[in-house]
Amino acid sequence: MTNASHAQARARSAIGSMLWSAWADALGFISELTDQRGLRQRLGGEPMRAPVTWTRRVGGRFGVQAKLPAGSYSDDTQLRLSTCRAISEHGFDVDAFARVELAVWPAYALGGGRATKTAAANLAKSGTSWFANFYPGWVEAGGNGGAMRVQPHVWAAPRPATLGPHITDVIVNVVSTHGHPRALVGAVLHAVALGTALESGNTPGTGQWQTLLEMTEQAVNLIDEHPQLSSLWRPSWEQAVGYGFNTAWHEIVDECREMLPAAIAVVRALQHAEKEQDASARNEAYSSFVSSLSLADPSVRGSGTATVIASLALAAAYPVDPARCSLVAAEAVGTDTDTIATMAAALVGAVTDVPDPTPLQDSQYLVTEARRLTGLAFGEPGASLNYPDPINWVPPSKQLDAVGMVDGEPALAGLGWLQALANSDRLSAGSAVWQWMRSDFGPTFLLKQRPVLRLLPDSARPMRRGKRSHRELNLLPEVEQVSQAREHRLAGTERTASSRSPRLPVIPEPNEPPIGERRPRTVDVDQMLAWVAHKGYSDEAIGYAVRRILELGSLEQLIAFATSLRASARRSRRPKPKI
Repeated sequence: MTNASHAQARARSAIGSMLWSAWADALGFISELTDQRGLRQRLGGEPMRAPVTWTRRVGGRFGVQAKLPAGSYSDDTQLRLSTCRAISEHGFDVDAFARVELAVWPAYALGGGRATKTAAANLAKSGTSWFANFYPGWVEAGGNGGAMRVQPHVWAAPRPATLGPHITDVIVNVVSTHGHPRALVGAVLHAVALGTALESGNTPGTGQWQTLLEMTEQAVNLIDEHPQLSSLWRPSWEQAVGYGFNTAWHEIVDECREMLPAAIAVVRALQHAEKEQDASARNEAYSSFVSSLSLADPSVRGSGTATVIASLALAAAYPVDPARCSLVAAEAVGTDTDTIATMAAALVGAVTDVPDPTPLQDSQYLVTEARRLTGLAFGEPGASLNYPDPINWVPPSKQLDAVGMVDGEPALAGLGWLQALANSDRLSAGSAVWQWMRSDFGPTFLLKQRPVLRLLPDSARPMRRGKRSHRELNLLPEVEQVSQAREHRLAGTERTASSRSPRLPVIPEPNEPPIGERRPRTVDVDQMLAWVAHKGYSDEAIGYAVRRILELGSLEQLIAFATSLRASARRSRRPKPKI
């Protein structure tokens, strides 16, 4: 297979995985957190076959009853797309993901686990770093809120079936919100399973699960190779828990191994029921599996490992039928329906050549992002979101302030400009309103905002260039908007790279240009020194500054920074004159 044909095949796989995982999420979202009676009401008395228009309360007890169009996806796909946007030709921008994407996400979240919401709120506080997001209970956060969003790292990986840099990015991604190794192990297991599917073109069967677990077990060694994880995050975890992290990791992998017999049994039972076309046997088999793994137990329902094992089982039972495995997961009321469905469909959707699923919100945007990530895997960078520089960025202190006015038009802090969808109602509750809005970078959001928008501060101003007027947005189809945004970015200046937070230097992957051949980028040393001083010369701020200069600057700038920093430290130690 030629490189071009390989790239085309990978693009088809990534698109299938992206679309089917979002469709499965939309389907399972309908049956999430309800009972059979509630599900019948949401479906209008019809059997579950595909996503439908339905009504759900958003915004908690004091929120509103909002009509969700058919194909509306939940937090699973929302955060998956946030991960997509944070991946560019320079790698995974974890600072932008944690400090911008996650901090803004609560303003449009549809669903979301307690750990992810708490972590997002903490990241919106000044001085919280992704590797030090230590909120109350962080070491106990072992849910699947990480595993459900890590697929983009695999789609963008040159060698997805290996323990490559993309698996380190998976761990980094999850660490920003979750602290229990159960969340990390589950995310890595799902990632290596998806990588195997992409590389082989087949859904991983039961005979491959032990190999996947062996890879997952070895992945803990990647933490040793990451500066922040090895020197800051893991010691903090071990101090909080009083236990060795590596030991805990291996114990969780063993926990997964103990689930395999039940998973193998349900695969066989489901395949037999499908062969006999016995719907009753199918339901009984999966119900028994749910009981054996306690998937409907509130204390286990969102487990970062049990739900991943369940998704592996469904994918293996229906290796070429993403719709069927999604339906089986979505019909199991009382379980984490949307997340199990979305992870199973991500696997099967990557290896099947079936028609694209419908209905599905933002489908063209999903396709565009899948193609862009595939291009990154083959050394073909495409337009990526231009985030505010984290040195200047200040997240909104309140959800209501994530939407505001910029240049006379509504905008979403740090991300882009907005336009209310035609015929979308403004739903009011207390001092807040919710409205469906389309962004100039692609997706649509049901956004919580103030009735009268305030001006967004300069620190929260979106950084996208080539912004079009609302009239132009109305005239352009969604996919054309994305294409036009790419042209504007490519025609811009080096401001794109300098406004994005850095990545640690890495060994180039195949098809990646040598470091010396990448386009030059710059860093403002004086601005960096002022920022470090503002942060009180903390070790975390200094470490970040050095890492940024290593990535974006020159050796001379690093020397200048270190010399000035040393002089500042000496001045701060001088005794004050007596009066």
